[in-house]
Amino acid sequence: MLKKSARVPEVVPQKNHSKRPGSEEGGPAVIEEFKKSYAFKIIIEDHIQEARSHIYDVEVKALEAECAEDGFIRGFMKGVRTVHRKTGAEIEGLTPSQASGDASSDSGGEELESELQRAFALEEDEDDVEIL
Repeated sequence: MLKKSARVPEVVPQKNHSKRPGSEEGGPAVIEEFKKSYAFKIIIEDHIQEARSHIYDVEVKALEAECAEDGFIRGFMKGVRTVHRKTGAEIEGLTPSQASGDASSDSGGEELESELQRAFALEEDEDDVEIL
């Protein structure tokens, strides 16, 4: 009978390739040097500009739209009051004090203004619906 010799394979340690870049020795120094570089400053300035643009696009434009709606409502109420004064006609849904603009005896048209604001809110909701 032939005897087979059992050889145990030798275990060879391998390099750990799962390390992150910059985690080897000297890595923090490389990072600190990069932070001082012109390229890093450009990257940071780009991020700041993107954040400013986002704030303008979202916050400022929303505020502009809200102000335009408020201006429309005030202008609409002023027009309603002018028509009422010139024609003396009753306007459906308006109390006499709302039509005259007399804020002391009534809410001064706040009900109608809130209805107009709800109408604007409904229009915004309709704009958000996507049709596939």
